Amino acid sequence: MSRFSKMLENELRRRGKSERELAREFGWSQQAFNSWRRGGVPRQQFFVRLGNFLGISQADLEMLVDEAKESAGNTKMPDLGAPVLGQGSPDELSIDMFPTGFAKPAVSGTYALKIDGKHAWINPRLKPTRGNEVVIRVADRGRLAVWPAILGDDEEAHVVVLRETV
Repeated sequence: MSRFSKMLENELRRRGKSERELAREFGWSQQAFNSWRRGGVPRQQFFVRLGNFLGISQADLEMLVDEAKESAGNTKMPDLGAPVLGQGSPDELSIDMFPTGFAKPAVSGTYALKIDGKHAWINPRLKPTRGNEVVIRVADRGRLAVWPAILGDDEEAHVVVLRETV
């Protein structure tokens, strides 16, 4: 874990707020913050807000982000080990299968989809809550939506927990 990730984790605990509350307050997504805490590297557009959140200068933040880049090897979502089991656009996804237990080191039972060339990490076990990004799945097709969403009788909602941003 990089010093940047540790500082985010410590500040989250110190403030006693949820990731969702901080996301609203500072203008980033809950998923982005979760990704940064797990070793992902933020885009430069978030540097000012992250510096304010951590109470550090931009120069110090840039140094921490550079360190995190070196430890992660790149700025994209880390390779979490799950197979890509479908692809498509946010409006129309093709889904090959839904295995369980493939994800390492993340929660078992999760899977990945490639959507418009970017990877989304999905956990079908999480119950969606207001504002979650979800995959609405029916048979071997799906679409993206924000919860709450209207589901057909044969549809299921699976929570998107991480999404590649680069």
